[in-house]
Amino acid sequence: MTLPNSPKEAHARLEALSRRLADAETREEALVELRALAEAAKSAPVGAPLRTVTVRVAMGTAQEELHLLLLPSIFSPEAWAQTFLEGLLRVPLEEYEGRSLVEIGAGSGWICIALARFTGLQRILGTDLNPQAPAVAWCNAWLNGDEALVSRLSFAVSDLLDDVPQRQFDFVAGCIPQVLRSEGLPSLVSGDDDPALLLDLSNYCAVQNVYEDHFGLGLIARLLDEVPERLNPGGRLLLNLAGRPGRAIIERMFRRRGFSTRVRITRRVKQASDTDIRPLVELEARTGRAFEFFMDAHSAEPLPAATSHGWLAAGHPIWHEVSVWDAHLTWPRPTLALRAALDRLGLRHLNADLDLGATSEEQLGFVAQLAERMADDGRLPYAHEAGDVDFRETVVRYLARYFGLNLAPGSVFVAPERTVAVHTLLLATCDPGDSVLISRSLLPVYEEALNKANVQRTLVHDTLAEIRELITAFTPKVVLLSIPPAERTNLSSLRHIVADAAKRGILVVVDESEHFRITGEVESRTLFEFLARNEEGREHLVVLYGLIKNVVYPDLALSLMLPVPPTLAADLEVAAETTYSRVSTLAQHFYARTFAELLSVRLSFGAPWEPPPVNARPVELPRSARIVEAHTSPAFAPKIFREDDPRLVRLDYGENEVALPPPLVEGLLASALVPPGAQVETGLCGAVAAFLLETRGVRYDASEIVPAAGVWPLMHDLALVLSRQLGRPARVWLVTPAYGMLAPTWRFAGCEVLQGTLGELLQRDGGVDAVVISQPANPAGRYLRHRELVSLAAWVVEHRAWLISDEIFGLLNLTNLTAETVKSPVGLELAVPGIGERTLLLGGVAKEYAAGGLRVGWMASRDPALLEAMRAVCLAPLPRIAAQAAAWVYAAHARGRDGELLHPERHHALISWLSELRRSLEQKRRRLSAVLPSGEPEEGELGGLFVAPNVEGWLGRQLDGEHLTVENLPAKIYEATGVVLNGGDWIGDRSRVRAVFSLPDATLDRAVEALAALKRRIED
Repeated sequence: MTLPNSPKEAHARLEALSRRLADAETREEALVELRALAEAAKSAPVGAPLRTVTVRVAMGTAQEELHLLLLPSIFSPEAWAQTFLEGLLRVPLEEYEGRSLVEIGAGSGWICIALARFTGLQRILGTDLNPQAPAVAWCNAWLNGDEALVSRLSFAVSDLLDDVPQRQFDFVAGCIPQVLRSEGLPSLVSGDDDPALLLDLSNYCAVQNVYEDHFGLGLIARLLDEVPERLNPGGRLLLNLAGRPGRAIIERMFRRRGFSTRVRITRRVKQASDTDIRPLVELEARTGRAFEFFMDAHSAEPLPAATSHGWLAAGHPIWHEVSVWDAHLTWPRPTLALRAALDRLGLRHLNADLDLGATSEEQLGFVAQLAERMADDGRLPYAHEAGDVDFRETVVRYLARYFGLNLAPGSVFVAPERTVAVHTLLLATCDPGDSVLISRSLLPVYEEALNKANVQRTLVHDTLAEIRELITAFTPKVVLLSIPPAERTNLSSLRHIVADAAKRGILVVVDESEHFRITGEVESRTLFEFLARNEEGREHLVVLYGLIKNVVYPDLALSLMLPVPPTLAADLEVAAETTYSRVSTLAQHFYARTFAELLSVRLSFGAPWEPPPVNARPVELPRSARIVEAHTSPAFAPKIFREDDPRLVRLDYGENEVALPPPLVEGLLASALVPPGAQVETGLCGAVAAFLLETRGVRYDASEIVPAAGVWPLMHDLALVLSRQLGRPARVWLVTPAYGMLAPTWRFAGCEVLQGTLGELLQRDGGVDAVVISQPANPAGRYLRHRELVSLAAWVVEHRAWLISDEIFGLLNLTNLTAETVKSPVGLELAVPGIGERTLLLGGVAKEYAAGGLRVGWMASRDPALLEAMRAVCLAPLPRIAAQAAAWVYAAHARGRDGELLHPERHHALISWLSELRRSLEQKRRRLSAVLPSGEPEEGELGGLFVAPNVEGWLGRQLDGEHLTVENLPAKIYEATGVVLNGGDWIGDRSRVRAVFSLPDATLDRAVEALAALKRRIED
């Protein structure tokens, strides 16, 4: 038999043989030729175009000889490869039975052949980047096996798993190069090999720090990033890895991608003498992480690369470990769900950046569900002031199934962190100076809430028996109690306290936060059994459950107040809306998932759950004068519409309720996956400062930014702080038309509110402590022009007033669709010196970035005392998830020292999203404006989400035989069309109405069609 003269000729002969072997008609003749060729190649030296080597494999008492044909481009079996096979055979054989396996880097195919000999694997695929490998492997398979063995094998060319058509395997195995540079490439191939092969191998062995920045693990990391979807349920990875990077680094590589590992086998092999480890020495110095080599096969301690290089230079050998790692997904279901959702969102690159190593199944499951929600809908709207109805229904179903407590959803009030919940309750029930009794153990928790509500506290014991006597000596509005452990089994004292409170019109609040756990286990230490007994006077008892210190998200708080009578629920809603102390949508999603999972695992064999009838009997509970006054505000006037009206289209309520910008989704998911307990600086204040420099052209320090759970809580807190600093109620001028919630918010905080146009303000000779504007105006949607801003700024500086500029809509410019800056008062320092010191700038992610449910707002100020007072009055810091997600978006505007964007791709995506949003909003604004009354021409640039047209042309006209007036216009429009909008009293300008246009197209179309018909009826 004549041997080939070149590797190219050798490959051609083997490829031709493999084709003939695949054909049953030519197989026998091809087998004779193959065996003769292998026999002739036994005497060929190393480096010959074709040679045969023999490998002996022993497993137990069974021994096999494999005769392998090799080309120069294909490795001969070496010690590390033998360790790999040994590790593969350490897997219990029953786990292989009937399963499938793919080997990456199969080369000559010898390991695939050995696995077919020794195991019951049903399908074995060997892949290799080398296009010469499949022909060699097929020939070796026929050389060493019969038709039955070969039928279980297949071989293909693929870069890792990229070109493998089969979707999933039970095992993915491989020896994947750990290469830093391509200097070693010429030793792998000979000079006359195919140039295309040389190019492929060069790419394969190039610098490998794309996916993992340590120690040549890039290709392995890339496989880990790609493999989860290629594994069958319960599937595993079996990888042969050189231990030079160190076990801790290898473990981290697996762990951060969500894999759990074990080492099947470890052997030490001698480092090839021709390998230059100087690049490892350099990398070691650069990263501060040490490689692991050994002086000999039995050394107890490893040596770093630098020491090993010196030992090599002295003429000594060095060793390194080779281990077979067995890895599987720790939490396969949520991991795969998250990856699928990231694919749908176009955020697959996040897989390489996330660290799943410390995530629990609960955290990973929540983030996967959140990602799926973002992929399905993409919106993150505000939660209702009392919590969304579907969430409250989930809560009451949980209480009914686990505790036998049957409540109506309306009797559960959902609030943020428990100090905020108590503050809201105090605002609804107490006026400044009113008396509150509080247990000693609760004072440290609620002292700041009591101070903020400005109520007088009377400290009492924790012992209920003594409180029962003490309460008779006082006339409090509210009693805030906890129940000591010794009295939890006998609540007779609490029963007497509640009965006495009911007679005297006192509200009793029992804080059960420390004793309530959302659990599927038996939990007896709650008040649910007490509440389930419908005893007289129970309407005067509210139990507070603050879901505190969750292991996954310790600061993602939510509180439940129950049972809440209808009158108190209505007052709490007003107090919560006035201060915007509503729960984060993220927190609601998280706890909804927790309750729903518990409901799914506990059966109920009774009748279908139905909410109990609401007790409409009036209950005399304490009410504050401010809550009574707030109810009289136009913002809280009785509804003029029916919720069940099929025609109903609400233009009186709305936000920027569209899908979140992709960078915000990316930041939100990355933030939600930060391991619990990780000490991570959110960087929000610095990111906001960078955003303001980019969009307002004014530099703020991070220390001059105060974050909070939305803009409106900042507005409420600002009202309190200004009045405290003045030592009297602040006098505040609201430039009209104004957002309807603005006036009650400032009045609710005890301020004196004046309303009027900007022109009317400029005619005044002072007498105002603060002026509140929005830019663009809410609801008119017009930016103040430069001359108006200058006049206002000059007036503010002259009269030493504060200018409060709410710029939460700032970037929603509908005249200039590519605007990247906001015309803000803070940018007028050259024209009006000192205006920067007098301006308090408010903003957030709710409107500009459609993230109302994230609950992130901020205030920028130059006044250190004011900033400190604002921080002090805030009851609960922002949850880390929300702060980090917002920082991710705002940081898109950050620039380096040379002025270059630090995150150009993120910035581009954000600007593109904003431009498209503006285009859509501008079209909607135009469509809605066309069917509303035509007033004076709109001057200046337009923006925001609302229109406030002048309706004087409709007033006095007849509709259905009745004259239209300021008072009846909204109701008559609703009667005729089913469309709800806000009237002139609501916005402080009786000549206008307000309508939101940031609605889905189909909803807006219905409103436009109905209003167009109405306009024709009125004006024709």
